[in-house]
Amino acid sequence: MRPTLLSIGALPVHSYGLLIAIGMVIGVLLAVRRGHGVGISTADTLDLTFYAIVVGLVGARLAYVVLHGGEYLYLCSGSGADRSFGRILSDCAAPLRFWQGGLVFLGGALLAALVILLFARRRSLALGNVADVLAPSVSLAHVFGRLGCLMAGCCYGKPWESGLHFPPGSVAYSELLSRHVIYAGAECTPGLHPTQLYEAAGELLIFFVLTWLWRRRKFPGAVALAYAAAYGVLRFIVEIVRDDMVRGFVFRLRLPAIARLLGLPPEDPLFLSSAQAMSLGMLLAATVAYTILRRRIANQHQTGQGQP
Repeated sequence: MRPTLLSIGALPVHSYGLLIAIGMVIGVLLAVRRGHGVGISTADTLDLTFYAIVVGLVGARLAYVVLHGGEYLYLCSGSGADRSFGRILSDCAAPLRFWQGGLVFLGGALLAALVILLFARRRSLALGNVADVLAPSVSLAHVFGRLGCLMAGCCYGKPWESGLHFPPGSVAYSELLSRHVIYAGAECTPGLHPTQLYEAAGELLIFFVLTWLWRRRKFPGAVALAYAAAYGVLRFIVEIVRDDMVRGFVFRLRLPAIARLLGLPPEDPLFLSSAQAMSLGMLLAATVAYTILRRRIANQHQTGQGQP
């Protein structure tokens, strides 16, 4: 785990930001290529992805800062005789430094979806086609994003003997230190479930499935709805072993036998975190929308065949 990949002079290159940037570039190139297949011009795709990326990053970072507001407030208002004016400004600007780690995907996805809707209407593009073009790219970009999380040490999992250990300077180390799970001077964190790798692997699988579905989609929007449903399932499962204490639980359900199989303390609740509840909502909404649209298309075909 290397939060800072390298330094160019005095300028550090953060692994998290670099991997996210690589994922976005690859995603945009794939979207441009797929857009040509449904009559969406390169210019429209580039404009759309630019706005969606910017707004998505803002939404994802804003959600993270809101969830960790107390930590940022403490950092900004911290005391100390050695704190210069420049240091105070730097500490108070910490919420802006998303490239060091800290984005909430669901927060960004909601705002980006709104931009996509408005953009499609403004350019008179079929929303289903636009969403289908973007869905595989989002999935693949998310793979790189989660690898960035791994390098930065954010979005980490619950303690596990066979898990990964994160060094000082990582988000996991800092957060566990603030929660008194580890103490100053510790060489690294205890073993943690590599939830970043779990989700990256799941997103890569989803990407290949969406690529397969692209040529077999029954109607515009089918690929995007498949992504929403699949991601809802993936996120629900990963959240079982993710150490996501900040967002809390809708209710706490403990299943000691399953917890032991996962290497977790039997008293750990496995369900239902707020992220799991949102994942279920995403899965349900995507399933309902797919069913309605599939029936509508089938009825249109029947009506067309029945006409003389």
